[in-house]
Amino acid sequence: MASEPEQHAARVKAIAARIGFDACGITGPALPDAFARYRAALDAGYGADMSWLTERPELRADARSVWPETRSVIVLATSYASDEPGYLAAPPAADEGWIARYAQGRDYHLVIKKMLVDMARELATDPTLGGIPSERHRCFVDTGPVLEKAFAQAAGLGWIGKSSLLVRRRAAAGGAGTWFFLAVILTPLELAHDAPETDHCGSCTRCLDVCPTDAFPAPYVLDARRCIANWTIESEHPAAVAQADTLGQHVFGCDLCQEVCPYNRHATPSRHAVLHPRAENVRPKLATLVLDEAAFRARFPRSAVRRVTGAQLAETVDLIRRR
Repeated sequence: MASEPEQHAARVKAIAARIGFDACGITGPALPDAFARYRAALDAGYGADMSWLTERPELRADARSVWPETRSVIVLATSYASDEPGYLAAPPAADEGWIARYAQGRDYHLVIKKMLVDMARELATDPTLGGIPSERHRCFVDTGPVLEKAFAQAAGLGWIGKSSLLVRRRAAAGGAGTWFFLAVILTPLELAHDAPETDHCGSCTRCLDVCPTDAFPAPYVLDARRCIANWTIESEHPAAVAQADTLGQHVFGCDLCQEVCPYNRHATPSRHAVLHPRAENVRPKLATLVLDEAAFRARFPRSAVRRVTGAQLAETVDLIRRR
């Protein structure tokens, strides 16, 4: 007979599936080994100028530092895969740009945050889970000091591959590959833990070999200072850090290491239509991306592209056009 933590874990996973998450795993709050790797990367300067990574980094060692009531970490995955040909399969023309696949649809923060709120409410009202109020289930989707990928591996959802991204196997429920958004709920519930996933990259180095900027100093290690995604999204002045000769047509992010991952051959397109690419965000004409701030906001409503400003986007576009 299943124990109460096992019964509660099964109930949590059933709720997650009903709300629309593609996968759900559960683990404990501590990540000593993953945190050690995180600190080593920061010490090597691989975090570039993303200052929030170095602000109170010790919080990321244990979820109880973020939310003291944490007894279990619920990790959730949502696919954003699509059938739209990628950068390598259908390269943008010289007058076109590339927006990373994750930002081609609606801003995932808006979509997944609502799903998390719905889930927290269901956890609170489910009679079998003890009636813990929803505000005691703390939710994060890429917005807090939480090592989502490390928790996902510990919870059995996949492994952190040589690209430094989470990879899921074909046999995994909810689809395979890397095209997933991750979210976590720090909960007071005592839940049975899932077994951690093991590494299945083997001898493959496709993600490392395809990178045009040599952003991987070693397998499993990303140096953000050399990453196109960091140049075009996180840098206040892209032209000051980006290398025009390796930038390609990337105006916002880069998918190259994901496009060549063999596990993405078995990716399942997202069941959330709002996460599918908007036609205007697939290989947009560079000339249409040079906008003042008001026009930029109107052009990208409810979009993750608004992580940058119109001026930043225009600066990247100008760098590409002058190459």
